[in-house]
Amino acid sequence: MRREAGGAATGGGERRFVTAVRLSDELRKRLHALLANDRCDGDRLMTRLRELRNSEGIRACSAALGMLAHLEIPEVQAERLLVDLLRHRSEVTRALGRDPGLRVAAIDYLSNVNKLLANPAVVESAELERTERSAVTDSLTRLYNRRHFGRALALEVRRSHRYSLQLSLLMLDLDAFKRLNDRHGHLFGDLVLQRVGQELRRAVRDADSPCRYGGEEFAVILPETDRLGGLAVAERIRERIHRSFVERSVGGKHVEVTLSGGIASYPVDGEEAQALIARADQALYLAKRLGKNRVSLYHSERRGAIRYPAKSTARASLRMPSEEAVSEVRPLNLSRAGALLDLEEDLGPAASFELEFRGRDMAGRPRTWLTAVRVVRVERGGARADRCRVAVAFESPLPDECLFQQVHRTSALRAVQGGRG
Repeated sequence: MRREAGGAATGGGERRFVTAVRLSDELRKRLHALLANDRCDGDRLMTRLRELRNSEGIRACSAALGMLAHLEIPEVQAERLLVDLLRHRSEVTRALGRDPGLRVAAIDYLSNVNKLLANPAVVESAELERTERSAVTDSLTRLYNRRHFGRALALEVRRSHRYSLQLSLLMLDLDAFKRLNDRHGHLFGDLVLQRVGQELRRAVRDADSPCRYGGEEFAVILPETDRLGGLAVAERIRERIHRSFVERSVGGKHVEVTLSGGIASYPVDGEEAQALIARADQALYLAKRLGKNRVSLYHSERRGAIRYPAKSTARASLRMPSEEAVSEVRPLNLSRAGALLDLEEDLGPAASFELEFRGRDMAGRPRTWLTAVRVVRVERGGARADRCRVAVAFESPLPDECLFQQVHRTSALRAVQGGRG
């Protein structure tokens, strides 16, 4: 068992490390303070943990056990285990005629009664914390390192399978980093990598795992996030890092730094950690081939881009060449490359026209997006004889800012603006 605040014990048997519960510095300090009193009242401790869980939305009992014993236990089981541990402490207190304290009671219960730990050894808490932090952290960027990445991804895949959750993996690579290194030197390149690490940490949630995968390549594990949510987060990261180098110099020099990214999601793109890594890499290579400074989704479909259901309120204006009349159409689904439209016009398969989408920019101002399209397929004879479905291809990719406002998942737009539902 490993223990915080004053002393720590490490199990010599099977070790299960806590990586699923990640806390902000403020919440970690609050939990540390709560557990720091070795003679704390058991009922008060459980009450405070439940209050933290309800008010902050964290797995407080799991996090407390992680700090106390470095065990990875789901929240419901962790709460029961803590209740049993505190009951054991009361029994030992009655038998000894004195309170052994929370930590001694935990060591005894988890190693001798519950037998979750074997051969515990006492380690100084401060030294243990420093050692563990250095073992999982990249010294240059202060992101998680490759070793932690592998362990954390495997754990999140198991958790997603167990609780039927979605999970996305984002692989990122700086564009033309070798050229930048050759021109300005490796010390300057290190400053660039440090800036990227800083911006990457600021762009994700506490529950996410930003990692340095190797060299100028990075990875972000996004728990409970589907493909569209992952795309939104990736675009936010890409734009934030690019803007950071445009607005602020590095080592007294102004350089343009861009990155490309690829996304794969559990379970639709793979159900094993290695499959997700391989497919996110494939999507990354696609982004590089398409011109860099962009993010691509992995997909095994024959069409060139993944389509998402449009919101029921999504509308677009159709403009035919050499005609002033404008008619309204309803998108049924959309991607960056095309759409399926519901409309009355009986268009020929070779027709071309323009679509105008309306929405708001990132600052909340009304704006429009105009894109030229060509018809690739017309479907007639559906449930309503007066309407037809028309599949169209866009002459240029639909901007993500526009796409996110038209598709069914409104949480994707919220993700771009700074949060993820």
